[in-house]
Amino acid sequence: MRVLITGSSGFIGSHLKTKLLEQGHEIRDCDTKTGQRLENIIIATSGEWKTDFVVHLAATADVRRSFNEPEHYWKNNVENTTRIQQLCAGHNIPLVYASSSCAKKWWLSPYGTTKRVNEQTAGSNQVGLRFTTVYGDGAREGMFMSRLKSGNIEYVTNHIRDFIHVSDVVDVITYLMKDMKKPNHPMTGAYDVGTGVGNKVFELSQLAGYGLPIRNGEACEAPENVADLKPIQTLLSDIKGGTWKPKVNVREYIKNGYRV
Repeated sequence: MRVLITGSSGFIGSHLKTKLLEQGHEIRDCDTKTGQRLENIIIATSGEWKTDFVVHLAATADVRRSFNEPEHYWKNNVENTTRIQQLCAGHNIPLVYASSSCAKKWWLSPYGTTKRVNEQTAGSNQVGLRFTTVYGDGAREGMFMSRLKSGNIEYVTNHIRDFIHVSDVVDVITYLMKDMKKPNHPMTGAYDVGTGVGNKVFELSQLAGYGLPIRNGEACEAPENVADLKPIQTLLSDIKGGTWKPKVNVREYIKNGYRV
């Protein structure tokens, strides 16, 4: 397939691109790092930009920053995503897009609100994935696991988080891609993508050998965020012929020196 990936140079996007190239797909890149902007995106059914499938991962993240730049988040996360959804619908091209677990309590932040709106504007054969806390090589430096690995961490919070490795996220996307391209087999909705297991953040820091002070989380952050795996497992069981389960355990990842 010819697959358009927005955010193809980003954390999840770069891992997905590598996997799809290994599987023999052709990739259409769209990323600001390569000089391509979402507002100028082309999705076509013929010509140089002929596209069979779209995976939309580009977005502005960071819950806290969204309070300072709500207009930017709306433009980048809502207006651009809505345009992509409409283009895909108009050309009958399947779409998987990145939602967020923050959409479940969208009222806590402008960022969460943008992701909830994405789910409301999605059409037929457009599936949103509510990623929990994704980690692995290439993750943003400010993310918990990256700071744990680098040692650039001064405190931890009392949050409970569902940590899922980027390789497991990529597996979910590629499984969905196989089925969503089948004729007369439209899918829709938003699905949690995580491990279904909550980990106390401070316990993971202790496992890594740190003795750090523990602080309360901020009001914009849900105290506990754990995926409900039943819907995505039910969906993928029809595709795989068996139950999908994440392969990487975050505690083993830390014990193995941040390696899978």
